[in-house]
Amino acid sequence: MNGEFLPLLLLRDGEAFRTRLRERRVGAGGVAQLALFVCLACAVYGAALAGWRSPRLSLYVAAKLPMVFLGSTLVVAACNAVAAALLGTGLGLRDVLAAVFGAMALAGWILLALAPVALFLVAAACPAEGTDEVLRRAHNAMLLTHIAVLGAAGLAGIGSLWSALRRLVPDRGRAAALAAVWVGAYAFVGTQLGWMLRPFVGSPFYPVVFLREDALDRNFYEFVLGEVVPFLFGFE
Repeated sequence: MNGEFLPLLLLRDGEAFRTRLRERRVGAGGVAQLALFVCLACAVYGAALAGWRSPRLSLYVAAKLPMVFLGSTLVVAACNAVAAALLGTGLGLRDVLAAVFGAMALAGWILLALAPVALFLVAAACPAEGTDEVLRRAHNAMLLTHIAVLGAAGLAGIGSLWSALRRLVPDRGRAAALAAVWVGAYAFVGTQLGWMLRPFVGSPFYPVVFLREDALDRNFYEFVLGEVVPFLFGFE
């Protein structure tokens, strides 16, 4: 079992994986396995995510979505390591990295499972041409669908992280505080990093590029609540 690929162990026997975390038997190599798997899963889902717009954007997003997940996870792990020390949990940076990347690996399995669903959505629900309103509605619906999928994967990761922290940190209050830091930091860092690295779904009204010229303008929440949701539900 010691030589087993950790993402597979997590998928087949989550309890055994969490036992390894509790016993501090996930070393640097195991953390690297989890991180590489997260990047692979995100690349596969990213390629499916942008398929409706163009094959070139699919390649771009296959490279960018792993950047979002990996970059966000590293930043959040650093925040959690500091919080773990301040809370007196006894967890070191390697423990935090193992727990956080384990949570993201579970999210990665969910994204891999849903990648065919994303491809079906692209094939069945996205028009290749139409009026501006039709194209805008298709884009916004795709955007919210993918946000929901990524959010669901993230929630599963939160559940996995909580199970891991309950084994690593006996004090329930400290474990809950550390989990809250993870959720808050990831909600902010992940969404904002994704906003800066857009496009992902790909608007039909903009050219296909790796990064937008206005990458640093506004923020994710302002865009979704101010433009996407009002248009879909007729609030404009």
